[in-house]
Amino acid sequence: MSWIRDKELSLIERLCANILKAGPMPKHVAFIMDGNRRYAQKCHVERQEGHSQGFEKLAEVRYVFGH
Repeated sequence: MSWIRDKELSLIERLCANILKAGPMPKHVAFIMDGNRRYAQKCHVERQEGHSQGFEKLAEVRYVFGH
């Protein structure tokens, strides 16, 4: 049983998943949430909205890896 859900993954996500499946299970993964403020400025939204959208992207990653 895989800990990565293959359905509905993009090509790059499938590639990364296959690389991870080929090696040993990582003990932990770290995500550096950087760039939310720059994203907000670029998209002309409030800073808090940039952070909220960054959080939503992190939630998507969590969904892809099934936790």
